[in-house]
Amino acid sequence: MDFQTRDEKKPVENALKTLEATLTQRRSQRAFLQKQTAAFTEGLFGALQAAVVECRQRGLTELGEPRLIEHPAGGGRRALQIPIEDWSVIFVPLVGTAWPNARDEAQIPGSAFRELCGRIAVFIGSEPDTPSFYDFLILPTGAWFAWGYGWPRQASTIQETNFRALAYELLASFVKDIHTTWRVRAETALGVAMDARKRAYVFGLPGDE
Repeated sequence: MDFQTRDEKKPVENALKTLEATLTQRRSQRAFLQKQTAAFTEGLFGALQAAVVECRQRGLTELGEPRLIEHPAGGGRRALQIPIEDWSVIFVPLVGTAWPNARDEAQIPGSAFRELCGRIAVFIGSEPDTPSFYDFLILPTGAWFAWGYGWPRQASTIQETNFRALAYELLASFVKDIHTTWRVRAETALGVAMDARKRAYVFGLPGDE
């Protein structure tokens, strides 16, 4: 027998309605964003791979052959590693969706910080504790925003994006702007110096000088 009064049931019913409406809407958003992020990733990775092949055919062998890396999360997710001289840049689609972090100071409209988005993070080198230096945010409107080290880019839709031009601009920016500097003597360890997989330099970006 149900002893709940009408007044007692009302808060529960209201909470259930809120749960259903919020989770249903968010489920739809997540599904859309996952598709948008996958489409953007496919377009970007394909263009980057093609651009590197074209550059190598022109004799620019400092750009190594791109390598796709299976993501441990599965689901068809893969990262893309592009060797450049004796270092590399790695593009990693992140698992899940989340709100942009306002502390990152990305110059996107304020309203976008209150919406879920997908994300592709870009890293220099392959050390596990390496922080990302560049980001692509895929927004629920179908637009995307890329930014980092003073090079913001945005487009209203993925369909309108010229991925070939974007790929070449990214590669040119990485090669021109990322530089390497020897570590000071106190930070140059013998173990690193004798390890062919390690480098005794640090990466620099514009403004780090």
